[in-house]
Amino acid sequence: MILPLDSKLEPWITAEILAKIEADEGWMADETVRCEEEPWYWAVNYIYTIRKDEFTENSRPEVLRFPPKEHLRYLLHKCFTEPKFVNDKSRQMVLSWLFMLYELYWGQFGKYEEIVVQTKKEADVEQLVWRAKFMYDSQRYWMKKRFPVDYRGGRGGRLEFMNNHCVIQGIPGGVGAGDQIRSKNPSRYFLDEGAFIDEFEDCRTNAEACCQDIKIVSTAGAGQFCEFVHDRLMV
Repeated sequence: MILPLDSKLEPWITAEILAKIEADEGWMADETVRCEEEPWYWAVNYIYTIRKDEFTENSRPEVLRFPPKEHLRYLLHKCFTEPKFVNDKSRQMVLSWLFMLYELYWGQFGKYEEIVVQTKKEADVEQLVWRAKFMYDSQRYWMKKRFPVDYRGGRGGRLEFMNNHCVIQGIPGGVGAGDQIRSKNPSRYFLDEGAFIDEFEDCRTNAEACCQDIKIVSTAGAGQFCEFVHDRLMV
């Protein structure tokens, strides 16, 4: 794998280059292989998100290429090099999109991955899984053809990759949130807005019991997440 910090920050593929790629079956196959080997290249050249920040006119939502920002490349690099990684965030950092991109990468290019995504409310976690589906849909037709999916909304959302037996499943917080994680027995776990999960410590410890890869992000907030981040949690 070519790690993100070893990749060029800016996208390389223009409309003219894309036309040449799509006129050549071999080149399309090579691009698919390259995207698997070089995640940041895949992100900035083939993935689109819905953006509402300084890059959009009057801060109105627009569909734009994944932003080639240095902090995003650095944090994606950390995702691939730190199996257990916690990071704070603010609204304009695009981190929910970034971490769902990371989970989408493993869903699309991995094998037999059971990925659980969690946040406080069912509607919010379903939105996270929908973001993964939106990014998946933004790819070129020939790449999606190799990685067909089945998407189901409701109950947190579920995005299943049919050929490689991977799934991204959303589950909400609430009573028994940690038990839900253990019952799914996932290989990877992402908790968004951990500071607002009352059962944060229960979720974290249950994830540690079964997951090889754990990612947690949140805006600032008091409670168990704050204590954990400052290494003051009493157990």
